[in-house]
Amino acid sequence: MITVSPPPPAGTIIHRPDWLVKPSGQDLAEYYPARAARHDISGKATIRCDVMVDGRLDGCMVLEESPTGEHFGDAALKMASKFQMTKPDLNGPPASVTIPLVFRPPETRAMILPDKEAMQFMMGAAAGVAAIALTLLLVLIWGLDRYNTRAAERRPKGKP
Repeated sequence: MITVSPPPPAGTIIHRPDWLVKPSGQDLAEYYPARAARHDISGKATIRCDVMVDGRLDGCMVLEESPTGEHFGDAALKMASKFQMTKPDLNGPPASVTIPLVFRPPETRAMILPDKEAMQFMMGAAAGVAAIALTLLLVLIWGLDRYNTRAAERRPKGKP
């Protein structure tokens, strides 16, 4: 875990922000560090931002991130623009907010497709099964026809 030592905050720290807008799951997936996503790595980052009069965040900095080198802090900074608080009471000193973020790898719902060789094998197998089924059907039809022909020959003349 890497810890960055920022200067102490000047003013009020908002401990329980009332978020008007927060990042969506799609935003988290969009900003998820690419290398971490490829290697199925989870991470954390904590940022501190100044709160503007309209509730948007500015002047954000990474307080800590883990694991080191996976860029979760950078991802958290990029997502800061997706946050907006309800308008804070800023009659007093400037305010800041600390935001801890937890990153979990996006779920992949990828379908595993067979390679070309496996597809050719499956197509060949399907063709073989179809040929066997057709042969059996023809044998069944021939057998029924033969049975009906012999049954007709055995019937006495004049009876249906």
